[in-house]
Amino acid sequence: MKITIILATAIISALSSSAFAKPLKVFILAGQSNMEGHAEISTFDYIGKDPATAPLLKEMLNPDGTPRVCDKVWMSYLTGPYDGSANGEGLGKLTAGFGERGDNPTQLSSKIGPEFTFGIFMEKELKEPILIIKTAWGGRSLNTEFRPPSAGPYKLPKAIQDVWDQHPQGAHGVPKLEERKKWQDEKDAASGVFYRMMIEHVKKVLADPKRVCPAYDPKQGYEVAGFVWLQGFNDLVDGTTYPNENYEEYSRLLAHFIRDVRKDLSAPKMPFVIGVLGVDGEKNVNFRKAMAAPAQMPEFKGNVVAVDTAPFWDPVIEAAQPKQGEYDNIVGTAHTLKPDGTLDTEWKWENYWKPIGKPLPEERNWRFVTVDATEKKDKLEEFTDRRFRDITLPAGMENWYMPDFDDSKWTEGRAPIGKGVWKHNGISLEQFPSTWGKGEFLLMRTTFEVDNLNYDSYRLAVLARQGYHVYLNGHKIHTYIWWQDSPRYGSMVLDKDQMQFLKKGKNVLAVYANDQYDPNNPERYAAIDARIQGITKADQKKLDLALEEILSPKDREALKGASNGGYHYFGSSKIFAQMGKAFADALLPLQK
Repeated sequence: MKITIILATAIISALSSSAFAKPLKVFILAGQSNMEGHAEISTFDYIGKDPATAPLLKEMLNPDGTPRVCDKVWMSYLTGPYDGSANGEGLGKLTAGFGERGDNPTQLSSKIGPEFTFGIFMEKELKEPILIIKTAWGGRSLNTEFRPPSAGPYKLPKAIQDVWDQHPQGAHGVPKLEERKKWQDEKDAASGVFYRMMIEHVKKVLADPKRVCPAYDPKQGYEVAGFVWLQGFNDLVDGTTYPNENYEEYSRLLAHFIRDVRKDLSAPKMPFVIGVLGVDGEKNVNFRKAMAAPAQMPEFKGNVVAVDTAPFWDPVIEAAQPKQGEYDNIVGTAHTLKPDGTLDTEWKWENYWKPIGKPLPEERNWRFVTVDATEKKDKLEEFTDRRFRDITLPAGMENWYMPDFDDSKWTEGRAPIGKGVWKHNGISLEQFPSTWGKGEFLLMRTTFEVDNLNYDSYRLAVLARQGYHVYLNGHKIHTYIWWQDSPRYGSMVLDKDQMQFLKKGKNVLAVYANDQYDPNNPERYAAIDARIQGITKADQKKLDLALEEILSPKDREALKGASNGGYHYFGSSKIFAQMGKAFADALLPLQK
């Protein structure tokens, strides 16, 4: 009797297992940077502050507040740099971190894209193992890099070709006749490259699904159950391919894309979701219509759906971001200049920070000397963007920034030290208290006496045309390696590690800088000045209160939900979470 029961149980179990076993559901997510996903995990809390989206956050987090790990959803994520070099595959159970990955495509990042909530809600509704294959690279267009095979080669639209034909010698935005073949050759070489990478990767994963998804049962196989396409920004802003905001060609290309991925993946009726680009909200009407248009074609009826992402755009963040820019500009500026290049002492934000030490910065004497690079390794053969660099200094100058260095034979004068004429935004610096000299590189030192260190914070205020190093009492406290084409004093708040070298009594401030290097331009110009300033806790409170006119507490709260630019939906996890759920909601009714 026992044997009979065991056999009966085994048969029932086998039949039940056979009756309920299903092919593994495979979903493909593809596109450019928004499909990569630029929403920082740090913006998750913002989701919970809106009653409409707070339930989403509960689905995304564990009880302890950490990001959820989906037990039944596995990921294969192929991504890499813009050019597709150094591609890497990220593997594992779905959790936060399958967003944009920068230089480490195989490692979990601090970002999410739409895949996170897409997988969460697919798992919740389907209650079965799921494999998501995601391929995404930033800055890739449908008209070129993702160009589908059946669309044919890239051709200039007639309106643009006519303009080009009218300007054989070239013009603004129009290449010369001899340059056009090279341009077309480069277009042809780039066309379809990322489409092929996408297809090749999907096929590679599906050739051995168990490599990625341990729950895969070869006896049951798999079903390519849906494709989500989130792309469009590079096409939106491509006036050469789509002149006068005529995006009909995008509709044609996307229809070819849908046909081709179905053919190449042997999935003729594969459900397809078009994530209609919602950057700028309800704007970009022509492009959004063109992107959604294939869903209305008779051949795609019932298995292609357009999901508009514009409703997820956050107008509160949008309104706050320009204010953040104005706020950052104020905070990042120590002093502004008047048109004649002198300090604007009437600037509204001028007097909260106080100069440290005596004599005052405008009365302080500097000792300085200029030198040129003499060793071959330090010389630039031609004009380049990265002009600031460290060079081998003349013998005896190796310790020029140390407090006890003898600078008594150097030239003496007040700052700013400069050369040439620096013109920018209506401001002209042409009269400097001290002249730079002939050398490209400048070494400058000054001393000041400090009797009060009762400040809450300290900052550097630096006027500079080029990069620089700043030393305090023999210790490097700040480096800037780029150029600054803005005649103002930049503000760099210093931390405790940097300010530990400031002391009561005599202090030595030293700066290494170089001029606007261009061997072909005799009108080289430069300017440099540096000051240390402090602010008390009381003045910081006054400043913070005044700055609320620029960026209110409400704006600050909204900006906690953003981590990137508007073209990346502000890097807001609130937006990406809503998009991912919407894509899942669109695909679920199309499942067998």
